[in-house]
Amino acid sequence: MLKYRRKNPNNQDDLLPLDLRMVPLLQSTGFYGVARVAYLQLDWSLISALVEGWRPETHTFHFSVGEVTITLQDVGILLGLLVDGDAVISDVTPRPDMSWRSYVAELFDKDPDPNKDMNGSRDASANDIRFQVLCYLVHLFGGVLFTDNSGGLFHPMFIHFIRDLDRCGDYAWGAAVLAYLYMELCKTSKKEVDEVAGCLLLLELWACERFPTLTPIRTSNPLFDARFWEGRAAAPCGLTYLAFINLFGLINPQLGF
Repeated sequence: MLKYRRKNPNNQDDLLPLDLRMVPLLQSTGFYGVARVAYLQLDWSLISALVEGWRPETHTFHFSVGEVTITLQDVGILLGLLVDGDAVISDVTPRPDMSWRSYVAELFDKDPDPNKDMNGSRDASANDIRFQVLCYLVHLFGGVLFTDNSGGLFHPMFIHFIRDLDRCGDYAWGAAVLAYLYMELCKTSKKEVDEVAGCLLLLELWACERFPTLTPIRTSNPLFDARFWEGRAAAPCGLTYLAFINLFGLINPQLGF
């Protein structure tokens, strides 16, 4: 039986609050689309069936109807991630004169004021909002986009990319997420491996989009912000599968989803 490396979206205590003031920074970094679909309830039986059909020799799923696979177009439309940008390449070890601990201390150089409520107070400073966005990106990287077999730990190499939030949105995160998922699916195809990791959210959304008989009832409510997506593809299309999340009370009333 496969084990899954992703936080359980049914557990409301695991959810990080999204303040409205975080939205512009999430938009500029390119992760706002993912933030809107990050808590989709996953179908573990469906994911297991998909993993069983993966063939590492061709990087495709082998089904009775033929071979299919997830493409960069799927990532861009379903998650709203940039697929054409700078490559996500980084050292996996710190510089000789530094340690990962010092990198982390440098990034999170200020603790938020414990007397301020980031989810409701109006007097949070710009630094507090930036701190909250950094924490949220760490949550997305370690818990949704780049999960591994470490038990939910976050690899500090991603700190290189989020130290400068203005620069963070220039990277092709969609391509990195897809490549990482391919790598994890290839690992899982080995007989001695009993865990599946990577962006299982993407795997679920892709299956729902490409196999109509598996698709849950789509919502009729407009769950995306028209002003933000104006002039772009109506993305992330993964939002169309979020209607049934209301059953778990996971929709954030501040953002309308």
